[in-house]
Amino acid sequence: MDRLVVDALRPGKLLRPDLVVRSAAAALGGPDPDPDAERRVVEGALSVELLHVATLVHDDIIDTSLVRRGRPSVVASGGVATAIVVGDLLLARGAAAAAASAAGAPAVWSRALDCMAAGQLREVGLTAAPSIQAHAEYASLKTAELFRSSAEIGALAAGAAPHVVEAHGAFGLHFGMAFQHVDDLLDTIGDPRRMGKPVGADARNGVPTAVSLLSEDDSLEDVAGLVAAELDAARAALPPDRPAAALGAWGAAALRRAFDASLPEKDRGWAESLSRAFDSLEHESGSHRAAKLRA
Repeated sequence: MDRLVVDALRPGKLLRPDLVVRSAAAALGGPDPDPDAERRVVEGALSVELLHVATLVHDDIIDTSLVRRGRPSVVASGGVATAIVVGDLLLARGAAAAAASAAGAPAVWSRALDCMAAGQLREVGLTAAPSIQAHAEYASLKTAELFRSSAEIGALAAGAAPHVVEAHGAFGLHFGMAFQHVDDLLDTIGDPRRMGKPVGADARNGVPTAVSLLSEDDSLEDVAGLVAAELDAARAALPPDRPAAALGAWGAAALRRAFDASLPEKDRGWAESLSRAFDSLEHESGSHRAAKLRA
Protein backbone atom coordinates (compact mmCIF):
# COMPACT_ATOMS: atom_id res chain seq x y z
CA MET A 1 0.00 0.00 0.00
CA ASP A 2 2.72 2.50 0.99
CA ARG A 3 4.57 1.84 -2.27
CA LEU A 4 1.42 2.50 -4.29
CA VAL A 5 0.77 5.75 -2.40
CA VAL A 6 4.33 6.85 -3.18
CA ASP A 7 3.83 5.85 -6.82
CA ALA A 8 0.61 7.86 -6.99
CA LEU A 9 2.42 10.92 -5.66
CA ARG A 10 5.09 10.94 -8.37
CA PRO A 11 5.44 14.63 -9.23
CA GLY A 12 3.61 15.88 -12.30
CA LYS A 13 3.44 19.51 -13.39
CA LEU A 14 2.38 20.57 -9.86
CA LEU A 15 0.38 23.45 -11.31
CA ARG A 16 -2.27 23.46 -8.60
CA PRO A 17 0.06 23.62 -5.57
CA ASP A 18 2.19 26.11 -7.48
CA LEU A 19 -0.92 28.25 -7.96
CA VAL A 20 -1.53 28.15 -4.20
CA VAL A 21 1.98 29.50 -3.61
CA ARG A 22 1.77 32.12 -6.38
CA SER A 23 -1.64 33.28 -5.25
CA ALA A 24 -0.41 33.66 -1.69
CA ALA A 25 2.62 35.64 -2.86
CA ALA A 26 0.42 37.94 -4.95
CA ALA A 27 -1.97 38.44 -2.04
CA LEU A 28 0.86 39.30 0.32
CA GLY A 29 2.43 41.70 -2.18
CA GLY A 30 5.71 41.79 -0.26
CA PRO A 31 7.53 40.42 2.79
CA ASP A 32 5.18 38.65 5.16
CA PRO A 33 5.33 39.66 8.83
CA ASP A 34 3.41 36.53 9.86
CA PRO A 35 5.91 33.71 10.52
CA ASP A 36 3.10 31.13 10.36
CA ALA A 37 2.03 32.11 6.84
CA GLU A 38 4.60 29.88 5.12
CA ARG A 39 3.34 26.84 7.00
CA ARG A 40 -0.26 27.67 6.10
CA VAL A 41 0.64 28.06 2.44
CA VAL A 42 2.54 24.75 2.38
CA GLU A 43 -0.40 22.94 3.99
CA GLY A 44 -2.76 24.52 1.48
CA ALA A 45 -0.56 23.51 -1.44
CA LEU A 46 -0.35 19.96 -0.09
CA SER A 47 -4.12 19.79 0.32
CA VAL A 48 -4.89 20.58 -3.33
CA GLU A 49 -2.19 18.30 -4.72
CA LEU A 50 -3.44 15.38 -2.61
CA LEU A 51 -6.97 16.06 -3.82
CA HIS A 52 -5.82 16.24 -7.42
CA VAL A 53 -3.81 13.01 -7.22
CA ALA A 54 -6.67 11.19 -5.49
CA THR A 55 -9.02 12.08 -8.34
CA LEU A 56 -6.43 10.91 -10.88
CA VAL A 57 -6.23 7.54 -9.13
CA HIS A 58 -10.02 7.25 -9.24
CA ASP A 59 -10.17 8.52 -12.84
CA ASP A 60 -7.75 5.80 -13.91
CA ILE A 61 -10.11 3.22 -12.41
CA ILE A 62 -13.08 4.68 -14.31
CA ASP A 63 -11.17 5.00 -17.59
CA THR A 64 -9.18 1.76 -17.15
CA SER A 65 -6.01 3.77 -17.76
CA LEU A 66 -2.87 1.70 -17.38
CA VAL A 67 -0.32 4.54 -17.58
CA ARG A 68 0.01 7.67 -15.48
CA ARG A 69 2.95 10.07 -15.67
CA GLY A 70 4.96 7.67 -17.76
CA ARG A 71 4.62 4.69 -15.40
CA PRO A 72 1.96 2.08 -14.55
CA SER A 73 -1.08 3.63 -12.89
CA VAL A 74 -2.10 2.59 -9.38
CA VAL A 75 -4.99 0.51 -10.74
CA ALA A 76 -2.61 -1.23 -13.15
CA SER A 77 -0.18 -2.04 -10.32
CA GLY A 78 -2.54 -2.88 -7.48
CA GLY A 79 -5.95 -3.59 -8.95
CA VAL A 80 -9.28 -1.81 -8.60
CA ALA A 81 -9.94 -2.45 -4.91
CA THR A 82 -6.50 -1.24 -3.81
CA ALA A 83 -6.68 1.81 -6.10
CA ILE A 84 -10.01 2.83 -4.55
CA VAL A 85 -8.48 2.69 -1.07
CA VAL A 86 -5.35 4.59 -2.16
CA GLY A 87 -7.53 7.34 -3.59
CA ASP A 88 -9.62 7.49 -0.43
CA LEU A 89 -6.50 7.66 1.74
CA LEU A 90 -5.16 10.58 -0.30
CA LEU A 91 -8.50 12.37 0.07
CA ALA A 92 -8.45 11.93 3.85
CA ARG A 93 -4.94 13.31 4.09
CA GLY A 94 -5.80 16.17 1.76
CA ALA A 95 -8.72 17.15 3.97
CA ALA A 96 -6.42 17.10 7.01
CA ALA A 97 -3.92 19.37 5.23
CA ALA A 98 -6.70 21.81 4.31
CA ALA A 99 -7.79 21.89 7.97
CA ALA A 100 -4.19 22.68 8.96
CA SER A 101 -4.06 25.59 6.52
CA ALA A 102 -6.23 28.69 6.81
CA ALA A 103 -9.66 29.28 8.27
CA GLY A 104 -12.01 28.87 5.34
CA ALA A 105 -9.68 26.52 3.45
CA PRO A 106 -11.58 23.32 4.41
CA ALA A 107 -14.82 24.70 2.99
CA VAL A 108 -13.10 25.70 -0.26
CA TRP A 109 -11.36 22.31 -0.48
CA SER A 110 -14.66 20.50 0.15
CA ARG A 111 -16.40 22.58 -2.53
CA ALA A 112 -13.71 21.58 -5.02
CA LEU A 113 -14.21 17.88 -4.28
CA ASP A 114 -17.98 18.30 -4.57
CA CYS A 115 -17.65 20.02 -7.94
CA MET A 116 -15.19 17.46 -9.30
CA ALA A 117 -17.47 14.58 -8.35
CA ALA A 118 -20.48 16.38 -9.85
CA GLY A 119 -18.48 16.98 -13.02
CA GLN A 120 -17.60 13.31 -13.28
CA LEU A 121 -21.28 12.41 -12.95
CA ARG A 122 -22.07 14.78 -15.82
CA GLU A 123 -19.81 12.85 -18.17
CA VAL A 124 -22.58 10.40 -19.05
CA GLY A 125 -24.95 13.23 -19.95
CA LEU A 126 -22.26 14.97 -21.98
CA THR A 127 -21.65 11.79 -23.93
CA ALA A 128 -25.36 11.28 -24.54
CA ALA A 129 -26.10 14.88 -25.57
CA PRO A 130 -22.82 16.56 -26.51
CA SER A 131 -22.64 20.33 -26.94
CA ILE A 132 -20.11 23.10 -26.38
CA GLN A 133 -22.19 24.45 -23.49
CA ALA A 134 -22.46 21.04 -21.83
CA HIS A 135 -18.72 20.54 -22.25
CA ALA A 136 -17.99 23.95 -20.73
CA GLU A 137 -20.09 23.10 -17.67
CA TYR A 138 -18.41 19.71 -17.38
CA ALA A 139 -14.90 21.19 -17.72
CA SER A 140 -15.67 23.95 -15.24
CA LEU A 141 -16.72 21.43 -12.59
CA LYS A 142 -14.21 18.67 -13.32
CA THR A 143 -11.10 20.78 -13.91
CA ALA A 144 -11.42 24.53 -13.46
CA GLU A 145 -12.97 24.49 -10.00
CA LEU A 146 -9.85 22.94 -8.48
CA PHE A 147 -7.74 25.75 -9.96
CA ARG A 148 -10.22 28.24 -8.54
CA SER A 149 -9.94 26.60 -5.12
CA SER A 150 -6.14 26.51 -5.34
CA ALA A 151 -6.00 30.26 -5.94
CA GLU A 152 -8.50 30.93 -3.16
CA ILE A 153 -6.70 28.72 -0.64
CA GLY A 154 -3.43 30.52 -1.41
CA ALA A 155 -5.04 33.90 -0.81
CA LEU A 156 -6.72 32.63 2.37
CA ALA A 157 -3.43 31.27 3.67
CA ALA A 158 -1.90 34.71 3.10
CA GLY A 159 -4.66 36.32 5.15
CA ALA A 160 -6.08 38.24 2.18
CA ALA A 161 -9.28 40.28 2.28
CA PRO A 162 -12.43 38.59 0.91
CA HIS A 163 -12.43 40.66 -2.31
CA VAL A 164 -8.85 39.55 -3.05
CA VAL A 165 -9.74 35.90 -2.40
CA GLU A 166 -12.67 36.27 -4.80
CA ALA A 167 -10.55 37.93 -7.50
CA HIS A 168 -7.85 35.27 -7.29
CA GLY A 169 -10.53 32.59 -7.43
CA ALA A 170 -11.97 34.11 -10.62
CA PHE A 171 -8.48 34.14 -12.13
CA GLY A 172 -8.03 30.49 -11.17
CA LEU A 173 -11.37 29.50 -12.68
CA HIS A 174 -10.62 31.08 -16.08
CA PHE A 175 -7.05 29.82 -16.01
CA GLY A 176 -8.41 26.33 -15.31
CA MET A 177 -10.75 26.52 -18.30
CA ALA A 178 -7.86 27.63 -20.52
CA PHE A 179 -5.79 24.75 -19.14
CA GLN A 180 -8.58 22.28 -20.01
CA HIS A 181 -8.82 23.59 -23.58
CA VAL A 182 -5.04 23.26 -23.96
CA ASP A 183 -5.28 19.74 -22.56
CA ASP A 184 -7.99 18.93 -25.13
CA LEU A 185 -5.67 20.14 -27.88
CA LEU A 186 -2.78 18.07 -26.57
CA ASP A 187 -4.99 14.98 -26.36
CA THR A 188 -5.46 15.43 -30.11
CA ILE A 189 -2.04 16.54 -31.39
CA GLY A 190 0.31 15.97 -28.44
CA ASP A 191 3.32 13.66 -28.46
CA PRO A 192 2.63 10.73 -26.07
CA ARG A 193 6.36 10.28 -25.43
CA ARG A 194 6.67 13.88 -24.29
CA MET A 195 3.44 13.75 -22.28
CA GLY A 196 4.17 10.48 -20.50
CA LYS A 197 0.71 9.09 -21.28
CA PRO A 198 -1.26 7.95 -24.34
CA VAL A 199 -3.15 10.56 -26.36
CA GLY A 200 -6.70 10.19 -27.66
CA ALA A 201 -8.02 8.80 -24.36
CA ASP A 202 -11.18 10.92 -24.49
CA ALA A 203 -11.95 9.80 -28.04
CA ARG A 204 -11.44 6.15 -27.10
CA ASN A 205 -13.76 6.53 -24.11
CA GLY A 206 -16.38 8.37 -26.17
CA VAL A 207 -16.04 11.60 -24.16
CA PRO A 208 -16.54 14.75 -26.27
CA THR A 209 -13.96 17.54 -26.01
CA ALA A 210 -13.90 21.11 -27.24
CA VAL A 211 -11.86 19.90 -30.23
CA SER A 212 -14.29 17.17 -31.24
CA LEU A 213 -17.34 19.40 -30.73
CA LEU A 214 -16.14 22.19 -33.00
CA SER A 215 -16.10 22.15 -36.79
CA GLU A 216 -13.56 19.75 -38.21
CA ASP A 217 -11.94 22.27 -40.57
CA ASP A 218 -11.08 24.90 -37.99
CA SER A 219 -11.48 23.13 -34.68
CA LEU A 220 -7.87 23.60 -33.55
CA GLU A 221 -7.94 27.33 -34.29
CA ASP A 222 -11.37 27.62 -32.69
CA VAL A 223 -10.12 25.97 -29.52
CA ALA A 224 -7.14 28.35 -29.54
CA GLY A 225 -9.74 31.13 -29.62
CA LEU A 226 -11.43 29.64 -26.55
CA VAL A 227 -8.06 29.61 -24.78
CA ALA A 228 -7.48 33.27 -25.67
CA ALA A 229 -10.95 34.26 -24.40
CA GLU A 230 -10.41 32.51 -21.07
CA LEU A 231 -6.99 34.10 -20.65
CA ASP A 232 -8.49 37.52 -21.34
CA ALA A 233 -11.07 36.87 -18.61
CA ALA A 234 -8.36 35.59 -16.25
CA ARG A 235 -6.34 38.77 -16.77
CA ALA A 236 -9.40 40.99 -16.26
CA ALA A 237 -10.20 39.28 -12.95
CA LEU A 238 -6.95 40.42 -11.33
CA PRO A 239 -6.48 43.81 -9.66
CA PRO A 240 -4.14 46.28 -11.44
CA ASP A 241 -1.04 45.86 -9.32
CA ARG A 242 2.40 44.36 -9.76
CA PRO A 243 1.88 41.23 -7.60
CA ALA A 244 -1.27 40.38 -9.55
CA ALA A 245 0.59 40.98 -12.81
CA ALA A 246 3.18 38.44 -11.65
CA LEU A 247 0.39 35.93 -11.04
CA GLY A 248 -0.91 36.50 -14.59
CA ALA A 249 2.57 36.10 -16.05
CA TRP A 250 2.99 32.82 -14.15
CA GLY A 251 -0.25 31.52 -15.67
CA ALA A 252 0.88 32.33 -19.21
CA ALA A 253 4.29 30.75 -18.67
CA ALA A 254 2.78 27.61 -17.13
CA LEU A 255 0.47 27.01 -20.09
CA ARG A 256 3.22 27.78 -22.58
CA ARG A 257 5.52 25.30 -20.85
CA ALA A 258 2.89 22.55 -20.85
CA PHE A 259 2.12 23.10 -24.52
CA ASP A 260 5.71 23.41 -25.74
CA ALA A 261 6.82 20.35 -23.76
CA SER A 262 4.09 18.16 -25.26
CA LEU A 263 3.86 19.36 -28.85
CA PRO A 264 5.68 17.47 -31.63
CA GLU A 265 8.20 19.52 -33.59
CA LYS A 266 6.07 19.29 -36.74
CA ASP A 267 3.22 21.19 -35.10
CA ARG A 268 5.25 24.03 -33.58
CA GLY A 269 4.42 26.39 -36.44
CA TRP A 270 0.69 25.91 -35.97
CA ALA A 271 0.92 26.99 -32.33
CA GLU A 272 1.53 30.66 -33.15
CA SER A 273 -2.07 31.61 -32.34
CA LEU A 274 -1.75 30.04 -28.92
CA SER A 275 1.58 31.71 -28.39
CA ARG A 276 -0.07 35.07 -29.04
CA ALA A 277 -2.72 34.24 -26.43
CA PHE A 278 -0.01 33.40 -23.90
CA ASP A 279 1.83 36.62 -24.79
CA SER A 280 -1.35 38.57 -24.17
CA LEU A 281 -1.68 37.35 -20.60
CA GLU A 282 2.03 37.50 -19.87
CA HIS A 283 2.84 40.93 -21.26
CA GLU A 284 -0.45 42.79 -20.87
CA SER A 285 -0.63 41.67 -17.24
CA GLY A 286 2.59 43.61 -16.73
CA SER A 287 2.94 46.48 -19.19
CA HIS A 288 -0.74 47.35 -19.65
CA ARG A 289 -1.44 47.32 -15.92
CA ALA A 290 1.71 49.25 -15.18
CA ALA A 291 0.51 51.93 -17.62
CA LYS A 292 -2.87 52.01 -15.84
CA LEU A 293 -1.10 52.53 -12.54
CA ARG A 294 0.93 55.44 -13.95
CA ALA A 295 -2.13 57.08 -15.50
